[in-house]
Formats: sequence, structure tokens, C-alpha cells
Amino acid sequence: MSMEFLRVIAEQRLPYVIHTPADIDRLRVLRAAELVTAFIPPSATHTPDDRAIRHLAQVESITAKGKLALNKATSAFIEL
Repeated sequence: MSMEFLRVIAEQRLPYVIHTPADIDRLRVLRAAELVTAFIPPSATHTPDDRAIRHLAQVESITAKGKLALNKATSAFIEL
């Protein structure tokens, strides 16, 4: 699942802005694994009247480790 999302990111022009909470959570996993560098805002923030503030995240780059993981995943897929 995370590798699929990394592949989606690799197909985008960087920096790439992410809008949906589910994709931001996937991005957190990729960043924690050091596969991407990204700006991710803190989790839930609410206004005084308790409305959730919509957050955006931005992927800055795919790291060397991320590129290696993509290459390995692609090679494994092709060898099957």
C-alpha cells in the first residue's frame, strides 16, 4: 500500500501537494520510513467554534532510499 502511494508520488511533479486526510496519513508512513521528505502539518486542528481546519501536506522529494525502494519493487514485479 505505501509502495503504491510512493509510486503515485514518483509520477507527480514535485513539490506535490496532498489534500486528503487518508493520503496525508500514507505520506506520514513514507516520511517515517525516510522514503520521502515532506512538510506535514500537525494532526487535527480546530477553530474556536470547533470546525476542523483542512490541512495540506507537501512532498518535497523522494529520498535516495525511496528511489532504491521503488527500483527494487519494480525489479521484483518485472522478474515475476
